[in-house]
Amino acid sequence: MAEKLLIVEDEDTLCRSLQRVFAKECYEVDIAASAESAFELLGGKTYDLIITDIILPGISGIELITKYKEKNPGQKVIIMTAYASLETAVEALKAGACDFIIKPLMHDEMKGIVKKALSKGGGG
Repeated sequence: MAEKLLIVEDEDTLCRSLQRVFAKECYEVDIAASAESAFELLGGKTYDLIITDIILPGISGIELITKYKEKNPGQKVIIMTAYASLETAVEALKAGACDFIIKPLMHDEMKGIVKKALSKGGGG
């Protein structure tokens, strides 16, 4: 059965590009443009991995994973951002992210990070 990914990214072009890349890799991919719409999807479905931007309209990606992991501590999450700093990396890892990616994203690098995250046992 295909592993399920949720991509939370408000930049539509990047979001759809990642969706195509991972669909070609035989993942089942859902997308959300905000944390609020991600919560709606997460209410009815489970995902093997969530990939989220930090800066989203409304609730941030950090708040999204912090809230979601309270009830689902084993959830694997990758955080991506164009505004990387040591502070944001530490904040993402403290919130429970298993990896932190700096934009712009290279598709091959992203595929490798996703495979690595999904192959790890247990939560992120």
